[in-house]
Amino acid sequence: MLSSIKNKMNSASIKSMLWLVSEKIIRMFSGVIVGLWIARYLGPSQYGMYTFALAWVSLFNAIAWFGVGENVIRNLVREEGSEGELMGAAFAIRLFGSILAGVLAIAGILITHGNDLLLVKLVIFMSLAIPFAEMPAGIFLFFQSKLDVAKPVMAQNIIRILAAIFRIILVIGAFELIWFGFAILIESALICASLFLLYKIYGGKISTWRYRLSSIVLMLRQGAPIALASLVGSLSARTDQLMLGWFTNFSQVGMYSAALRFSEIWWSFAPIIMNSLSPKYIFNIENEAVLKQNISNIMAYLFLLSFIPVVGVLVLGQYAIPFLLGEQYADALPILYVHVFMAILIFFDAPTGQYLLAQQRQKQMIWKSFFLLLVNFMLNYLFIPLWGALGAAIATLCSYVLMQVVLYRMLPIFKDLADMQNQAFVVMLRIIRGKSIVWG
Repeated sequence: MLSSIKNKMNSASIKSMLWLVSEKIIRMFSGVIVGLWIARYLGPSQYGMYTFALAWVSLFNAIAWFGVGENVIRNLVREEGSEGELMGAAFAIRLFGSILAGVLAIAGILITHGNDLLLVKLVIFMSLAIPFAEMPAGIFLFFQSKLDVAKPVMAQNIIRILAAIFRIILVIGAFELIWFGFAILIESALICASLFLLYKIYGGKISTWRYRLSSIVLMLRQGAPIALASLVGSLSARTDQLMLGWFTNFSQVGMYSAALRFSEIWWSFAPIIMNSLSPKYIFNIENEAVLKQNISNIMAYLFLLSFIPVVGVLVLGQYAIPFLLGEQYADALPILYVHVFMAILIFFDAPTGQYLLAQQRQKQMIWKSFFLLLVNFMLNYLFIPLWGALGAAIATLCSYVLMQVVLYRMLPIFKDLADMQNQAFVVMLRIIRGKSIVWG
């Protein structure tokens, strides 16, 4: 009986991961193929403005979700019968947070770039999309906690395909830049409506959601360290594009963002895999030794897996950029060659975030993100004046290396992360030699 239950959980976990991967494949189509078509159409300068606006608005998304993410999945898995209270608290927090984030994003761009009316309009459209993107997040997390993401992912895939077609129409019709900001708002609104509809169709009752102040405060307390870490991490992730926009010009931002289109799409596969594996191999594990072994195993597999996109980009990048973007983006090639190695670091480190969350060590996630932000900012400040967009790529890569190699071994609180890294390399050797791996 127990064996049958485990087999069903394994099957559900694999199916969940495959559906999430399918969603990322659609994102790859719309974000890379269509996105690069948009980049070619707009040119480095206008595309740089478009991606600068995206980076600016993305900076405030950590405020929008207030850390309400993996902790909701964990609580839904561990606390049966708590759906109404958890979903209500998550919705209330996301609604308030998304409105606050949008207001701050618009106010900030008016203060810093108020004279650039086109940039301001882009930020306004993108900011209006934040509430639509964040409000239904609890619904998706609910399906994810049940390892039943097929329905919401299928709905999102359909809408993303339609949104990609809409963007293609904008390119073919030679529409102005502002329309691409409007497309983001429309896509977010449609996905929001579809998720709420699915929740209702498949038995969910919004009327059962409870907006208790005590639950909201508790969820905020649990999520505050994650939100702060995410805010710092978001700033760190966007530091390169934002600093390029401030210290150079939008053309440099466009070059950097074009290279980023080829490399960053692969990074999202690591959290997809982690979100599929964490309910079974992390959040349900009480024995710390077993948990660490599982983390090391996942780190080993992700590290080996990360070389697939790296090798692919190194081999095909020299042909892909001229073919897809034209000679106007020729300077993006060396940026891509540097930036693609980020995939290895992001894949390898992805399990540590889930581990710290499972151990209730959210504050240490803040230290990681703050270290990354500080180092990235200093290196960008030094390298951007020297090498422009290439300097930003080098700065970002170096900051991740220093975090994983130096920080984990410099501070005692991260010693167990360094130990799991070391164990992961031992596991890799076993995998390469074809030997079996022990899972908890």
